[in-house]
Amino acid sequence: MTATSNHRSTSEVLLEIVRDFPGERMSLQDLMDGLGERSFGFLLLLFGVACAIAPPGFATIFSVPLLFFGLQMLAGYRTPWLPKSIARRSFLKTDLEKTVKRAIPAMRWVETICKPRMQFIVGRLGERLLGLLVFILAIVIALPGPGTNFPPGVAIAFMSIAIIERDGLLVFAGVVGSMFALYIGWLGLHLVFTEVLPWAWDHLTETWMWLSDQIAKVTT
Repeated sequence: MTATSNHRSTSEVLLEIVRDFPGERMSLQDLMDGLGERSFGFLLLLFGVACAIAPPGFATIFSVPLLFFGLQMLAGYRTPWLPKSIARRSFLKTDLEKTVKRAIPAMRWVETICKPRMQFIVGRLGERLLGLLVFILAIVIALPGPGTNFPPGVAIAFMSIAIIERDGLLVFAGVVGSMFALYIGWLGLHLVFTEVLPWAWDHLTETWMWLSDQIAKVTT
């Protein structure tokens, strides 16, 4: 997870990899092959952005690779790995390019304040701890509820840029932001389980009782 040797910005490198791919569809394995040793940082960025801007339901799909990447970072993997059934999943290159382009203004803002510093935070131990945090954020993204997609996705994307640029200070800022994202996600889940689900259950129960009464009237 090192910065590119020619110091090109993260947004430029990621957009170039997607744009220069020769096929019309691009699989996750194609992305990992193109990124090489930089895969973890860039893939966290790509899927963090995807989770942040994806509509409900799709974010859950995008969170699955993040779960794998988080666990692998925690285990000390140097390059990411995905099961073939997931790695072969492909997307239209035009859709990937649009996703990256939508995130470029925010990415460039982060890049303007990034610089190598406090690199002990992005050392081997730091990366393992960040993997644990990514895994927890991905679990929140996978769960249904308001606020469970955008804040955790933004937090992962923010930290991924800081990891790529080896900026330990901004990684720490991303960790603090992740705590806020987890709190927002918890509020969303709390709302679902304490308000939405009980309301849905009561409504379903009332509907079932009404249907039962109608059926009873017809059969008698």
